[in-house]
Amino acid sequence: MKTILVLLGGGHAAGKKTTATSIKNELVSTLPKGSIDVRIIDMNKYTDHSKSSVDSSQFTTTKSAAITISKEDKNYPLLKPSRFDFRCLKSDIAAFGEGKSPSSPQRILLVHGLYALYDKELRDSAHIKVFIDSDPDSRLIRWIRRDVLDLKQDSLEGVINAYLLGARSEMSDYIFPTKEFADVIMPRGAEHNAVSLVIDGILLHTGEKNQPKRLSFSANYLRPTEIGNFEKERFDVQKNKFYQLS
Repeated sequence: MKTILVLLGGGHAAGKKTTATSIKNELVSTLPKGSIDVRIIDMNKYTDHSKSSVDSSQFTTTKSAAITISKEDKNYPLLKPSRFDFRCLKSDIAAFGEGKSPSSPQRILLVHGLYALYDKELRDSAHIKVFIDSDPDSRLIRWIRRDVLDLKQDSLEGVINAYLLGARSEMSDYIFPTKEFADVIMPRGAEHNAVSLVIDGILLHTGEKNQPKRLSFSANYLRPTEIGNFEKERFDVQKNKFYQLS
């Protein structure tokens, strides 16, 4: 069996890592022990600084009020997908799938990052492609809470500078357009029902179609009531369709 590759792309601080972790935890708790080997790859590790998707030190300013700065103050870098080492990423993904014997656990690889859906070769090899979105204000608040309050690895000024002078344009120019390649779109971040939808798709590829009902869902959960309904489409784009939770 081939490694099942799931790509989780989307905006800055939209909930990509949280989604990947939730998927892994539920798969491990749902499937028989030893039947799967789930790994997570964070695309931030394929940048020069690796701590975050954006290096805020590139957007420093001498002014005390971060929200007053403008692009005329300095030639700030234009954030592009080229800052990620896709060649190394693809090499690591290929290495993860090598040397698998028929008796080995089913390998599942979850790759999350801003540009998880950017590279065509990666998309073509993926079994499920997910775009995780959220409104800009919510993403900025999450970014501040994560890097400034929780991890304490950045300043409030640094995050706001990076957002206003780099990340905002990057989102509209490079990241948001990759949404069209997604099989599943999560418009409000890492929601429980959306995660369950992706897990159901993974179960199809593992052959675990007769799993007992794992969770109870509310009446507004937008997915077919029978997992077999996905058999006809299997998260591909043959019919130019995608699933969007709204």
